[in-house]
Amino acid sequence: MKLWMVFEVMAVVAAAGFIQGLTSFGFSLVSMPLLSLWLPVTQAVPLVVILSLLTNLVILAQAYKKVRLGRIWALLAASLAAAPLGAYLLTAVPASALKGAAGLLILGYTLLLLNGRSFKVRNERLAFVPVGLVSGLLNGSLSMSGPPVALFLSGQGMDRDAFRANLTAYACMLNIITLAAFGREGLVDASLLRLLLQLTPALLIGVWVGTAAVRRLDEKAFKKVTLWLLVVSSLWSIAGALGAVR
Repeated sequence: MKLWMVFEVMAVVAAAGFIQGLTSFGFSLVSMPLLSLWLPVTQAVPLVVILSLLTNLVILAQAYKKVRLGRIWALLAASLAAAPLGAYLLTAVPASALKGAAGLLILGYTLLLLNGRSFKVRNERLAFVPVGLVSGLLNGSLSMSGPPVALFLSGQGMDRDAFRANLTAYACMLNIITLAAFGREGLVDASLLRLLLQLTPALLIGVWVGTAAVRRLDEKAFKKVTLWLLVVSSLWSIAGALGAVR
């Protein structure tokens, strides 16, 4: 990769790190569409998963006291079961089809929440199973595990700090399992690790700025920022899918 391209990729990673630090998800939503312009998708997706894991570890170091594994274990179990299938889909199914379907699903649900609809589920543990399955599939195939879970937790009315802590803990564990699946598929190699070393400083700067900025948001503002980020990301995914089809 040429030097100017490296600087462009670093800028994208820093911006994505800022979004992740602010909302505890969204790294892949920002970075994947742009990184795929410079890198093949089979390299971009594993790179994004590794970088996302690093951001999650930074955030978790600050928010771990709010983690409630007893609340999210069903979500994690379903996601882990689906992640290997997602890694297979990355090599077997056109990315445009996956992006389009995920974008439409996320957009529809997010617009309903923005319009004040409430979808709070009483049996949260049972509902975590389908949410986790979708999240695991998307993480393994497109590195997009965050949106389904973020939507569900937002609909459940979880407060900002608990939202960030539990979403981050979930994402960390899922990223680790997904990377193991990528390793079995031969998608993690020396060239990927060299690029990772180049991009890590930019990533850490972005995450640090994002985690500092989140302290300025109250609960209402935080939820609105989260939902509008989901709207933008879903539209981006749909547009990318349509462009790929053409």
